[in-house]
Amino acid sequence: MELRRFHGDKYQFYGLGRDDYSRADREVCLKFWTWSDIRSKVERDLDLEGESFITPEEMLGYANEAIDEVERHIHNLNEDYFLTRGGITLVNGQEEYDLPSDIYAMKIRSMIYRNGTSVWKIERVRDWHKFEQYELDQTGQDGNLQYCYFLLNSVPGSPKALLTPTPNEDGPYVKFWYIRNANELTQDSDVCDIPEAVNFIMQYIKVRCYEKE
Repeated sequence: MELRRFHGDKYQFYGLGRDDYSRADREVCLKFWTWSDIRSKVERDLDLEGESFITPEEMLGYANEAIDEVERHIHNLNEDYFLTRGGITLVNGQEEYDLPSDIYAMKIRSMIYRNGTSVWKIERVRDWHKFEQYELDQTGQDGNLQYCYFLLNSVPGSPKALLTPTPNEDGPYVKFWYIRNANELTQDSDVCDIPEAVNFIMQYIKVRCYEKE
């Protein structure tokens, strides 16, 4: 994996899988740092302990900016780095279902129906075909008995999956795998869940502090 790293006021790439890692780099990657750990290290390195030059809110904002930057690259380099799973409980007559609030860019890797020995993949319908498929399912003309789905984003921050044909059963029969967001830091005890990138995050914060100076 490669992530972008600051060198002075410029970006450069470095490989996290290489053999010439320093001992300090390896120790950083093996540790899950809390926001308290990260902030304390940056303040010591920049001699900011007890200073009000950078407010706690500003420094926290810099950290989350860095996490967002790293997150973009990770999704391109390793699609399943933040892979997790969820479930949908079907309700008779209900076609729209909420997706998890931590889903990244509505990325669903796979959706599966399982009820007893009946198991099959719920296919995602894309492009204009989803509208035709939906209308056909409503009339029952195509005889489709297996669900497919497409995504809705009609309310900001509330993504949904629309199942078609409309379920006529009740039960927790749908499982799905999706890509979640990286953990946002808000409290001192919050953990940065990208340990490979902690050095980058700390360096990013330092550069942003230098820029303010």
